[in-house]
Amino acid sequence: MSEKTVKEKQKPNFIEAVSMLLVLLAAVVVCVKADINIIPAMIVAIVWALIIAMKCGYTYNEIMEPVWDRCRGVVEIFLIILAIGMFVGAMIYSGTIPTIIYYLIKIVSPAMIVVLSFLLTTIVGIIIGTSWGTAGTVGVIMLSIAASMNVPMAIVAGAIASGTHVGQLCSPMSDTSNVCANFAEVDTMTMIKRMAYYTVPTIVIATVLYLVLGLGNGNAGASLEQVDLIRKEISTVFNTNPLVILPMVFVFFLTFKKKPILPTLTLASLVGVLFGMVFNHFSFVEGLHTLYNGFSLETTAGLSAEGFSDIFLNLVNRGGAMSMINAALIIIVATVYGTILYEVKAVNVIADVLFKHVKSRPAMCLSTIVVAGLVVALTSSSFLAEMMPKDLFGEKFKENGADLMDLVSSEATASTQFLTCIPWCDTAIFLAGLSGVPTLQALPYNFFGWGCAVMALILSVLGIGWKSGKRFFALNSTKTAEN
Repeated sequence: MSEKTVKEKQKPNFIEAVSMLLVLLAAVVVCVKADINIIPAMIVAIVWALIIAMKCGYTYNEIMEPVWDRCRGVVEIFLIILAIGMFVGAMIYSGTIPTIIYYLIKIVSPAMIVVLSFLLTTIVGIIIGTSWGTAGTVGVIMLSIAASMNVPMAIVAGAIASGTHVGQLCSPMSDTSNVCANFAEVDTMTMIKRMAYYTVPTIVIATVLYLVLGLGNGNAGASLEQVDLIRKEISTVFNTNPLVILPMVFVFFLTFKKKPILPTLTLASLVGVLFGMVFNHFSFVEGLHTLYNGFSLETTAGLSAEGFSDIFLNLVNRGGAMSMINAALIIIVATVYGTILYEVKAVNVIADVLFKHVKSRPAMCLSTIVVAGLVVALTSSSFLAEMMPKDLFGEKFKENGADLMDLVSSEATASTQFLTCIPWCDTAIFLAGLSGVPTLQALPYNFFGWGCAVMALILSVLGIGWKSGKRFFALNSTKTAEN
Protein backbone atom coordinates (compact mmCIF):
# COMPACT_ATOMS: atom_id res chain seq x y z
CA MET A 1 0.00 0.00 0.00
CA SER A 2 1.52 3.33 -1.02
CA GLU A 3 1.96 6.33 1.25
CA LYS A 4 -0.40 8.27 -0.98
CA THR A 5 -3.14 5.69 -0.50
CA VAL A 6 -2.73 5.85 3.27
CA LYS A 7 -3.07 9.63 3.27
CA GLU A 8 -6.31 9.43 1.33
CA LYS A 9 -8.00 7.49 4.13
CA GLN A 10 -10.35 9.54 6.26
CA LYS A 11 -12.87 9.02 9.01
CA PRO A 12 -16.57 9.27 8.14
CA ASN A 13 -18.19 12.53 9.13
CA PHE A 14 -20.74 12.55 11.94
CA ILE A 15 -23.76 12.14 9.63
CA GLU A 16 -22.14 9.22 7.82
CA ALA A 17 -21.13 7.52 11.07
CA VAL A 18 -24.60 7.86 12.58
CA SER A 19 -26.24 6.69 9.34
CA MET A 20 -24.34 3.40 9.60
CA LEU A 21 -26.13 2.78 12.90
CA LEU A 22 -29.52 4.12 11.86
CA VAL A 23 -29.68 1.95 8.74
CA LEU A 24 -29.16 -1.15 10.88
CA LEU A 25 -31.72 -0.09 13.49
CA ALA A 26 -34.32 0.76 10.85
CA ALA A 27 -33.80 -2.54 9.05
CA VAL A 28 -33.99 -4.49 12.33
CA VAL A 29 -37.26 -2.75 13.24
CA VAL A 30 -38.73 -3.74 9.87
CA CYS A 31 -37.64 -7.35 10.34
CA VAL A 32 -38.99 -7.52 13.89
CA LYS A 33 -42.35 -6.06 12.86
CA ALA A 34 -42.53 -8.49 9.94
CA ASP A 35 -41.56 -11.34 12.28
CA ILE A 36 -38.64 -12.43 10.08
CA ASN A 37 -35.01 -13.20 10.79
CA ILE A 38 -32.72 -10.19 11.31
CA ILE A 39 -30.02 -11.53 8.96
CA PRO A 40 -31.48 -9.56 5.98
CA ALA A 41 -31.31 -6.41 8.13
CA MET A 42 -27.67 -7.10 8.90
CA ILE A 43 -26.88 -7.61 5.21
CA VAL A 44 -28.50 -4.29 4.30
CA ALA A 45 -26.45 -2.60 7.02
CA ILE A 46 -23.25 -4.28 5.78
CA VAL A 47 -23.82 -3.01 2.23
CA TRP A 48 -24.39 0.54 3.50
CA ALA A 49 -21.33 0.34 5.76
CA LEU A 50 -19.22 -0.77 2.79
CA ILE A 51 -20.48 2.17 0.73
CA ILE A 52 -19.47 4.61 3.51
CA ALA A 53 -16.10 2.89 3.94
CA MET A 54 -15.33 3.17 0.23
CA LYS A 55 -16.38 6.80 0.27
CA CYS A 56 -13.82 7.30 3.04
CA GLY A 57 -11.06 5.97 0.77
CA TYR A 58 -11.00 2.26 1.56
CA THR A 59 -10.98 -0.31 -1.22
CA TYR A 60 -13.09 -3.43 -0.90
CA ASN A 61 -10.04 -5.62 -0.26
CA GLU A 62 -8.64 -3.22 2.35
CA ILE A 63 -11.82 -3.21 4.40
CA MET A 64 -12.53 -6.93 4.03
CA GLU A 65 -9.06 -8.10 5.09
CA PRO A 66 -9.66 -7.27 8.79
CA VAL A 67 -13.18 -8.69 8.41
CA TRP A 68 -11.79 -12.09 7.43
CA ASP A 69 -9.29 -11.92 10.29
CA ARG A 70 -12.07 -11.16 12.76
CA CYS A 71 -14.33 -13.89 11.36
CA ARG A 72 -11.57 -16.44 11.92
CA GLY A 73 -11.57 -15.28 15.51
CA VAL A 74 -15.26 -16.08 16.00
CA VAL A 75 -15.07 -19.59 14.58
CA GLU A 76 -14.82 -20.95 18.13
CA ILE A 77 -17.96 -19.04 19.15
CA PHE A 78 -19.72 -20.45 16.07
CA LEU A 79 -18.74 -23.98 17.12
CA ILE A 80 -19.66 -23.41 20.78
CA ILE A 81 -23.18 -22.37 19.78
CA LEU A 82 -23.56 -25.53 17.68
CA ALA A 83 -22.12 -27.57 20.55
CA ILE A 84 -24.76 -26.16 22.91
CA GLY A 85 -27.44 -27.47 20.54
CA MET A 86 -25.75 -30.88 20.49
CA PHE A 87 -25.49 -30.85 24.28
CA VAL A 88 -29.19 -30.07 24.79
CA GLY A 89 -30.16 -32.87 22.39
CA ALA A 90 -27.80 -35.30 24.12
CA MET A 91 -29.11 -34.42 27.58
CA ILE A 92 -32.63 -35.25 26.42
CA TYR A 93 -31.49 -38.42 24.62
CA SER A 94 -29.73 -39.60 27.78
CA GLY A 95 -32.80 -38.81 29.87
CA THR A 96 -30.79 -36.38 32.01
CA ILE A 97 -32.99 -33.31 31.57
CA PRO A 98 -36.28 -35.28 31.65
CA THR A 99 -35.17 -37.03 34.85
CA ILE A 100 -34.20 -33.77 36.56
CA ILE A 101 -37.63 -32.40 35.63
CA TYR A 102 -39.28 -35.63 36.81
CA TYR A 103 -37.99 -35.09 40.36
CA LEU A 104 -37.98 -31.30 40.63
CA ILE A 105 -41.42 -30.64 39.15
CA LYS A 106 -42.97 -32.15 42.27
CA ILE A 107 -41.10 -29.94 44.71
CA VAL A 108 -40.59 -26.66 42.83
CA SER A 109 -43.61 -24.36 42.80
CA PRO A 110 -44.50 -22.62 39.52
CA ALA A 111 -44.69 -19.41 41.56
CA MET A 112 -41.04 -19.79 42.59
CA ILE A 113 -39.48 -20.95 39.32
CA VAL A 114 -38.79 -17.40 38.06
CA VAL A 115 -36.91 -16.17 41.12
CA LEU A 116 -35.12 -19.52 41.45
CA SER A 117 -34.01 -19.27 37.82
CA PHE A 118 -32.37 -15.96 38.64
CA LEU A 119 -30.88 -16.93 42.02
CA LEU A 120 -29.50 -20.32 41.00
CA THR A 121 -27.86 -19.02 37.83
CA THR A 122 -26.50 -16.10 39.85
CA ILE A 123 -24.95 -18.35 42.48
CA VAL A 124 -23.45 -20.80 39.98
CA GLY A 125 -22.23 -17.95 37.77
CA ILE A 126 -20.41 -16.33 40.69
CA ILE A 127 -18.84 -19.67 41.68
CA ILE A 128 -17.57 -20.65 38.24
CA GLY A 129 -17.30 -17.18 36.67
CA THR A 130 -18.54 -18.42 33.28
CA SER A 131 -21.79 -17.05 31.86
CA TRP A 132 -22.12 -19.40 28.88
CA GLY A 133 -21.25 -22.41 31.01
CA THR A 134 -23.88 -21.41 33.54
CA ALA A 135 -26.50 -20.87 30.85
CA GLY A 136 -25.72 -24.19 29.19
CA THR A 137 -26.16 -26.13 32.42
CA VAL A 138 -28.33 -24.51 35.09
CA GLY A 139 -30.04 -22.32 32.50
CA VAL A 140 -31.09 -25.30 30.38
CA ILE A 141 -32.47 -27.10 33.43
CA MET A 142 -34.50 -24.13 34.67
CA LEU A 143 -35.86 -23.41 31.19
CA SER A 144 -36.95 -27.02 30.84
CA ILE A 145 -38.66 -27.06 34.23
CA ALA A 146 -40.42 -23.77 33.46
CA ALA A 147 -41.62 -25.13 30.12
CA SER A 148 -43.00 -28.24 31.80
CA MET A 149 -44.90 -26.00 34.24
CA ASN A 150 -46.35 -23.80 31.50
CA VAL A 151 -44.77 -20.70 33.06
CA PRO A 152 -44.39 -17.68 30.70
CA MET A 153 -41.05 -18.34 29.01
CA ALA A 154 -40.19 -14.70 28.28
CA ILE A 155 -40.00 -13.98 32.02
CA VAL A 156 -37.87 -17.04 32.73
CA ALA A 157 -35.60 -16.28 29.76
CA GLY A 158 -35.08 -12.76 31.10
CA ALA A 159 -34.30 -14.08 34.59
CA ILE A 160 -31.73 -16.52 33.21
CA ALA A 161 -30.12 -13.88 30.98
CA SER A 162 -29.79 -11.74 34.10
CA GLY A 163 -28.55 -14.42 36.47
CA THR A 164 -25.95 -15.93 34.18
CA HIS A 165 -24.19 -12.56 33.87
CA VAL A 166 -24.10 -11.47 37.51
CA GLY A 167 -20.86 -13.40 37.90
CA GLN A 168 -19.22 -11.37 35.15
CA LEU A 169 -19.15 -8.38 37.51
CA CYS A 170 -19.18 -10.10 40.91
CA SER A 171 -16.94 -13.18 40.58
CA PRO A 172 -13.17 -13.10 41.11
CA MET A 173 -13.03 -16.03 38.67
CA SER A 174 -14.60 -14.01 35.87
CA ASP A 175 -12.38 -12.80 33.04
CA THR A 176 -14.39 -9.55 32.94
CA SER A 177 -13.70 -8.71 36.59
CA ASN A 178 -10.00 -9.34 36.10
CA VAL A 179 -9.78 -7.35 32.86
CA CYS A 180 -11.67 -4.45 34.46
CA ALA A 181 -9.28 -4.50 37.42
CA ASN A 182 -6.33 -4.39 35.04
CA PHE A 183 -7.75 -1.40 33.16
CA ALA A 184 -8.53 0.39 36.44
CA GLU A 185 -5.04 -0.42 37.77
CA VAL A 186 -6.35 -2.03 40.97
CA ASP A 187 -6.62 -5.61 42.25
CA THR A 188 -9.63 -7.72 41.29
CA MET A 189 -11.42 -7.65 44.66
CA THR A 190 -11.11 -3.87 44.84
CA MET A 191 -12.70 -3.60 41.40
CA ILE A 192 -15.52 -5.94 42.44
CA LYS A 193 -16.11 -3.81 45.56
CA ARG A 194 -16.32 -0.66 43.42
CA MET A 195 -18.85 -2.27 41.08
CA ALA A 196 -20.79 -3.60 44.08
CA TYR A 197 -22.18 -0.09 44.60
CA TYR A 198 -24.54 -0.75 41.70
CA THR A 199 -24.49 -4.56 41.35
CA VAL A 200 -25.76 -5.30 44.87
CA PRO A 201 -28.81 -2.96 44.74
CA THR A 202 -29.60 -4.23 41.24
CA ILE A 203 -29.47 -7.85 42.39
CA VAL A 204 -31.77 -7.08 45.35
CA ILE A 205 -34.29 -5.19 43.22
CA ALA A 206 -34.21 -7.87 40.51
CA THR A 207 -34.82 -10.61 43.08
CA VAL A 208 -37.87 -8.79 44.44
CA LEU A 209 -39.24 -8.18 40.94
CA TYR A 210 -38.75 -11.82 39.89
CA LEU A 211 -40.47 -12.97 43.07
CA VAL A 212 -43.43 -10.68 42.37
CA LEU A 213 -43.61 -11.80 38.72
CA GLY A 214 -43.46 -15.45 39.76
CA LEU A 215 -46.20 -15.06 42.33
CA GLY A 216 -48.29 -13.13 39.82
CA ASN A 217 -47.97 -15.87 37.22
CA GLY A 218 -48.13 -18.80 39.60
CA ASN A 219 -51.71 -19.60 38.64
CA ALA A 220 -50.62 -19.94 35.01
CA GLY A 221 -48.46 -22.92 35.92
CA ALA A 222 -49.34 -26.55 35.44
CA SER A 223 -52.00 -28.06 37.66
CA LEU A 224 -51.32 -31.08 39.85
CA GLU A 225 -53.03 -33.25 37.24
CA GLN A 226 -50.73 -31.85 34.55
CA VAL A 227 -47.68 -32.44 36.74
CA ASP A 228 -48.67 -36.07 37.28
CA LEU A 229 -49.30 -36.46 33.55
CA ILE A 230 -45.91 -35.03 32.60
CA ARG A 231 -44.16 -37.28 35.12
CA LYS A 232 -46.00 -40.30 33.72
CA GLU A 233 -45.05 -39.36 30.15
CA ILE A 234 -41.40 -38.90 31.13
CA SER A 235 -41.25 -42.29 32.85
CA THR A 236 -42.91 -43.89 29.82
CA VAL A 237 -40.17 -42.75 27.44
CA PHE A 238 -37.10 -42.42 29.67
CA ASN A 239 -35.44 -44.36 32.46
CA THR A 240 -35.68 -42.04 35.48
CA ASN A 241 -32.89 -43.74 37.43
CA PRO A 242 -31.05 -40.91 39.27
CA LEU A 243 -27.79 -42.17 37.73
CA VAL A 244 -28.73 -40.59 34.40
CA ILE A 245 -28.14 -37.17 36.00
CA LEU A 246 -24.38 -37.92 36.01
CA PRO A 247 -23.69 -36.40 32.54
CA MET A 248 -24.87 -33.01 33.87
CA VAL A 249 -22.73 -33.46 36.99
CA PHE A 250 -19.82 -34.22 34.67
CA VAL A 251 -20.34 -30.92 32.86
CA PHE A 252 -20.54 -28.99 36.13
CA PHE A 253 -17.29 -30.57 37.26
CA LEU A 254 -15.38 -29.74 34.07
CA THR A 255 -16.82 -26.20 34.00
CA PHE A 256 -15.85 -25.62 37.63
CA LYS A 257 -12.33 -26.81 36.78
CA LYS A 258 -12.26 -24.08 34.11
CA LYS A 259 -11.88 -26.54 31.24
CA PRO A 260 -12.55 -25.07 27.76
CA ILE A 261 -16.26 -25.02 27.08
CA LEU A 262 -16.14 -26.42 23.52
CA PRO A 263 -14.44 -29.76 24.32
CA THR A 264 -16.42 -29.92 27.57
CA LEU A 265 -19.77 -29.74 25.77
CA THR A 266 -18.66 -32.08 23.00
CA LEU A 267 -17.37 -34.71 25.40
CA ALA A 268 -20.48 -34.40 27.58
CA SER A 269 -22.68 -34.85 24.51
CA LEU A 270 -20.92 -38.12 23.66
CA VAL A 271 -21.29 -39.28 27.27
CA GLY A 272 -24.99 -38.41 26.99
CA VAL A 273 -25.31 -40.61 23.91
CA LEU A 274 -23.66 -43.48 25.79
CA PHE A 275 -26.08 -43.05 28.73
CA GLY A 276 -29.05 -42.95 26.36
CA MET A 277 -27.97 -46.24 24.81
CA VAL A 278 -27.45 -47.93 28.17
CA PHE A 279 -30.44 -46.62 30.14
CA ASN A 280 -33.04 -45.88 27.45
CA HIS A 281 -31.99 -48.53 24.92
CA PHE A 282 -31.85 -45.99 22.08
CA SER A 283 -29.61 -46.84 19.14
CA PHE A 284 -26.18 -45.32 18.56
CA VAL A 285 -27.19 -44.15 15.09
CA GLU A 286 -30.18 -42.28 16.53
CA GLY A 287 -27.84 -40.78 19.12
CA LEU A 288 -25.69 -39.30 16.36
CA HIS A 289 -28.85 -38.12 14.59
CA THR A 290 -29.94 -36.42 17.82
CA LEU A 291 -26.64 -34.56 18.07
CA TYR A 292 -27.24 -33.15 14.62
CA ASN A 293 -31.01 -32.69 14.31
CA GLY A 294 -32.16 -32.92 17.92
CA PHE A 295 -34.28 -35.42 19.81
CA SER A 296 -37.49 -36.56 18.15
CA LEU A 297 -40.02 -38.74 19.96
CA GLU A 298 -41.02 -40.46 16.73
CA THR A 299 -37.60 -40.78 15.11
CA THR A 300 -35.37 -41.35 18.13
CA ALA A 301 -37.67 -43.29 20.42
CA GLY A 302 -39.86 -44.80 17.71
CA LEU A 303 -43.04 -43.67 19.46
CA SER A 304 -46.07 -41.95 17.97
CA ALA A 305 -46.68 -38.42 19.20
CA GLU A 306 -50.37 -39.20 19.54
CA GLY A 307 -51.42 -39.56 23.15
CA PHE A 308 -48.65 -37.33 24.50
CA SER A 309 -49.34 -33.83 25.77
CA ASP A 310 -48.15 -30.74 23.90
CA ILE A 311 -46.10 -29.67 26.92
CA PHE A 312 -44.20 -32.96 26.90
CA LEU A 313 -43.63 -32.87 23.15
CA ASN A 314 -42.30 -29.30 23.33
CA LEU A 315 -40.08 -30.39 26.19
CA VAL A 316 -38.36 -33.31 24.44
CA ASN A 317 -38.55 -32.54 20.71
CA ARG A 318 -35.65 -30.10 20.58
CA GLY A 319 -31.91 -29.68 20.67
CA GLY A 320 -29.32 -30.63 18.06
CA ALA A 321 -26.68 -28.58 16.27
CA MET A 322 -29.11 -27.53 13.53
CA SER A 323 -31.45 -25.93 16.08
CA MET A 324 -28.68 -23.37 16.71
CA ILE A 325 -27.47 -22.86 13.13
CA ASN A 326 -29.42 -19.64 12.67
CA ALA A 327 -27.90 -18.17 15.83
CA ALA A 328 -24.44 -19.23 14.69
CA LEU A 329 -24.91 -17.61 11.26
CA ILE A 330 -26.01 -14.32 12.81
CA ILE A 331 -22.72 -14.27 14.73
CA ILE A 332 -20.77 -14.31 11.46
CA VAL A 333 -22.93 -11.66 9.79
CA ALA A 334 -22.84 -9.37 12.84
CA THR A 335 -19.06 -9.73 13.01
CA VAL A 336 -18.71 -8.55 9.41
CA TYR A 337 -20.85 -5.48 10.09
CA GLY A 338 -19.16 -4.59 13.37
CA THR A 339 -15.65 -4.96 12.00
CA ILE A 340 -16.32 -2.53 9.16
CA LEU A 341 -17.61 0.15 11.53
CA TYR A 342 -14.75 -0.43 13.92
CA GLU A 343 -12.11 -0.17 11.19
CA VAL A 344 -13.41 3.16 9.86
CA LYS A 345 -13.62 4.45 13.48
CA ALA A 346 -17.30 5.35 13.35
CA VAL A 347 -17.61 5.10 17.15
CA ASN A 348 -14.71 7.52 17.64
CA VAL A 349 -16.40 10.06 15.40
CA ILE A 350 -19.70 9.83 17.27
CA ALA A 351 -17.98 10.03 20.67
CA ASP A 352 -15.88 13.05 19.64
CA VAL A 353 -18.97 15.01 18.59
CA LEU A 354 -21.42 14.03 21.32
CA PHE A 355 -19.19 13.84 24.38
CA LYS A 356 -16.46 16.40 23.73
CA HIS A 357 -17.59 18.84 26.45
CA VAL A 358 -18.97 16.53 29.17
CA LYS A 359 -17.78 17.32 32.70
CA SER A 360 -20.40 16.33 35.29
CA ARG A 361 -20.48 12.89 36.90
CA PRO A 362 -23.80 11.87 35.27
CA ALA A 363 -22.63 13.09 31.85
CA MET A 364 -19.32 11.24 32.13
CA CYS A 365 -21.08 8.08 33.29
CA LEU A 366 -23.65 8.28 30.50
CA SER A 367 -21.06 8.97 27.81
CA THR A 368 -19.00 5.97 28.93
CA ILE A 369 -22.04 3.69 28.94
CA VAL A 370 -23.15 4.89 25.50
CA VAL A 371 -19.72 4.39 23.92
CA ALA A 372 -19.27 0.96 25.52
CA GLY A 373 -22.77 0.04 24.36
CA LEU A 374 -22.00 1.12 20.81
CA VAL A 375 -18.82 -0.94 20.76
CA VAL A 376 -20.70 -3.97 22.10
CA ALA A 377 -23.41 -3.52 19.47
CA LEU A 378 -20.84 -3.27 16.69
CA THR A 379 -18.30 -5.90 17.74
CA SER A 380 -19.86 -8.19 20.41
CA SER A 381 -16.54 -7.70 22.20
CA SER A 382 -16.64 -6.86 25.89
CA PHE A 383 -12.85 -6.40 25.84
CA LEU A 384 -13.02 -3.63 23.21
CA ALA A 385 -15.98 -2.09 25.03
CA GLU A 386 -13.86 -1.92 28.17
CA MET A 387 -10.76 -0.60 26.39
CA MET A 388 -12.19 2.12 24.10
CA PRO A 389 -13.95 4.26 26.78
CA LYS A 390 -10.72 4.28 28.79
CA ASP A 391 -8.81 5.56 25.75
CA LEU A 392 -11.47 8.18 24.98
CA PHE A 393 -12.35 9.40 28.48
CA GLY A 394 -9.48 8.44 30.80
CA GLU A 395 -7.97 11.92 31.06
CA LYS A 396 -11.40 13.58 31.16
CA PHE A 397 -12.38 11.55 34.24
CA LYS A 398 -9.14 12.44 36.04
CA GLU A 399 -9.48 16.13 35.18
CA ASN A 400 -12.96 16.20 36.72
CA GLY A 401 -12.16 14.54 40.05
CA ALA A 402 -12.98 10.91 39.14
CA ASP A 403 -10.61 7.96 38.88
CA LEU A 404 -10.17 4.95 36.61
CA MET A 405 -12.37 2.80 38.87
CA ASP A 406 -15.24 5.23 38.26
CA LEU A 407 -14.66 5.04 34.50
CA VAL A 408 -14.22 1.26 34.27
CA SER A 409 -17.13 0.51 36.59
CA SER A 410 -19.36 2.71 34.41
CA GLU A 411 -18.41 1.03 31.15
CA ALA A 412 -18.65 -2.43 32.73
CA THR A 413 -22.42 -1.94 33.04
CA ALA A 414 -22.56 -2.07 29.24
CA SER A 415 -19.49 -4.08 28.18
CA THR A 416 -20.83 -7.41 29.44
CA GLN A 417 -24.46 -6.75 30.29
CA PHE A 418 -25.58 -5.22 26.99
CA LEU A 419 -24.35 -8.39 25.28
CA THR A 420 -27.55 -9.99 26.62
CA CYS A 421 -29.77 -7.12 25.46
CA ILE A 422 -28.80 -6.40 21.83
CA PRO A 423 -30.41 -8.97 19.49
CA TRP A 424 -27.43 -9.40 17.14
CA CYS A 425 -24.75 -9.73 19.83
CA ASP A 426 -23.28 -13.23 20.19
CA THR A 427 -24.43 -13.74 23.80
CA ALA A 428 -27.98 -12.56 23.10
CA ILE A 429 -28.15 -14.85 20.07
CA PHE A 430 -26.84 -17.73 22.16
CA LEU A 431 -29.39 -17.16 24.94
CA ALA A 432 -32.27 -16.73 22.49
CA GLY A 433 -31.34 -19.98 20.77
CA LEU A 434 -31.17 -21.72 24.13
CA SER A 435 -34.56 -20.51 25.37
CA GLY A 436 -36.43 -20.16 22.09
CA VAL A 437 -37.45 -16.65 23.22
CA PRO A 438 -36.39 -13.70 21.01
CA THR A 439 -34.08 -11.27 22.78
CA LEU A 440 -36.52 -8.35 22.56
CA GLN A 441 -39.30 -10.40 24.15
CA ALA A 442 -37.08 -11.29 27.12
CA LEU A 443 -35.54 -7.81 27.35
CA PRO A 444 -38.18 -6.21 29.65
CA TYR A 445 -37.48 -8.97 32.19
CA ASN A 446 -33.68 -8.92 31.85
CA PHE A 447 -33.43 -6.68 34.91
CA PHE A 448 -29.73 -7.13 35.63
CA GLY A 449 -28.84 -6.77 31.95
CA TRP A 450 -30.02 -3.17 31.69
CA GLY A 451 -30.55 -2.45 35.39
CA CYS A 452 -26.85 -2.07 36.19
CA ALA A 453 -26.52 0.84 33.76
CA VAL A 454 -29.64 2.50 35.18
CA MET A 455 -28.40 2.06 38.76
CA ALA A 456 -24.93 3.36 37.85
CA LEU A 457 -26.49 6.50 36.36
CA ILE A 458 -28.63 7.06 39.45
CA LEU A 459 -25.60 6.68 41.74
CA SER A 460 -23.58 9.05 39.55
CA VAL A 461 -26.21 11.71 40.20
CA LEU A 462 -26.02 11.02 43.95
CA GLY A 463 -22.23 10.69 43.86
CA ILE A 464 -22.36 7.35 45.65
CA GLY A 465 -19.33 5.20 44.91
CA TRP A 466 -17.49 7.99 43.09
CA LYS A 467 -14.13 9.38 44.16
CA SER A 468 -15.57 12.91 44.07
CA GLY A 469 -18.66 11.77 45.99
CA LYS A 470 -19.29 9.24 48.76
CA ARG A 471 -17.49 5.94 49.20
CA PHE A 472 -18.61 4.01 52.24
CA PHE A 473 -15.56 1.72 52.36
CA ALA A 474 -11.94 2.20 51.39
CA LEU A 475 -10.86 1.31 47.86
CA ASN A 476 -7.19 0.98 46.96
CA SER A 477 -6.24 3.48 44.27
CA THR A 478 -3.27 1.47 42.99
CA LYS A 479 -2.89 -2.14 42.00
CA THR A 480 -1.59 -4.44 44.70
CA ALA A 481 0.64 -7.40 44.05
CA GLU A 482 -1.24 -10.57 43.32
CA ASN A 483 0.39 -13.98 43.54
